[in-house]
Amino acid sequence: MSDQSNAAMQRLGFALVLVPWVVANPGATVESIAEWFGVPAEQVRDTVRMLPLVGVPGDSAAYDPGNLFDIDYDDFELNDRVTITNSVGLNHVQRFSTAELAGLSAALNYLAALLPDEPRAAATRLAARLGGGTVTARSEGRFAETIALLRACGADRGAVEFDYTSASGHRSHRTVTVERVRMTQGIWYLSGVDGVDGAGLPRRRTFRLDRMAAVARSERSPIAAEHDQATPASVATVSGDDEAEPITVTLEVQAEAAGVLMAFGERLTDDVSWPVRRLVRVASVPALVRHVSSLPGRVRILAPASVREAVADHARRALAVSADAENASSDESPAE
Repeated sequence: MSDQSNAAMQRLGFALVLVPWVVANPGATVESIAEWFGVPAEQVRDTVRMLPLVGVPGDSAAYDPGNLFDIDYDDFELNDRVTITNSVGLNHVQRFSTAELAGLSAALNYLAALLPDEPRAAATRLAARLGGGTVTARSEGRFAETIALLRACGADRGAVEFDYTSASGHRSHRTVTVERVRMTQGIWYLSGVDGVDGAGLPRRRTFRLDRMAAVARSERSPIAAEHDQATPASVATVSGDDEAEPITVTLEVQAEAAGVLMAFGERLTDDVSWPVRRLVRVASVPALVRHVSSLPGRVRILAPASVREAVADHARRALAVSADAENASSDESPAE
């Protein structure tokens, strides 16, 4: 892009932010505006003089006087103050669609778990202003030190060593190059490279932090560590992680649960026909099961059968626990 084009883009950007700022600060002097935005005073004057020439076409599809921005010329020319007397639609209330609000809520929940304290507080305030659901509280908890170590290693592509117990109970000692630390459905995960596959390509795996122990920075690479420990037992253990490979799941989602699809990066338009069916890639089936179970009647798993059965089993166990609690309450009540 040429220097002339860059300058034009900068002037356009300044004009876009100047108008709402002046609407919120009527009567501000040109010098104060220039100081606030860090631009020359003459640029402010040129932009203000341009405003009465722009607007919206209006119902008549013509730029009538009421469809253009307007300023208090006397105050501007005599006192060098800027007041916008007609703001052309900036006072209209902007409303998000249901799908847009669901997407924003899902994004804020995801970010709130990862952001530092100050940005997280801003996300919470924004969610409250939008009227969305409660933003997930940051829950590093007992993993705070481990997460800090993993993030530090990830910043310089370093490796960590730890003892790991998989969902099936297999125990192994792992060396992993850190690529990403993330939270999904309240569970923290480490993603990284822990060696190479049969074709010599990097083998990426995902590990749950609550199944990791004795985590420490490692000076060895995962490939060297695997070569040192390449026994039949260790190789079998390496390939037995339940969290390792994402699977494809077919979801049927009602409008009330649009945030589920937004969380998987799906884009929805206002004219979408509900319910919506989508194929999504799922890294943690247990997390998906918990999420779907919290939205009864709003999300259905259509395939694969193993995930459908996992949801059904989760529901059966929840009903059993509820029934046991109800029976216990009845046994404790006084006899009539």
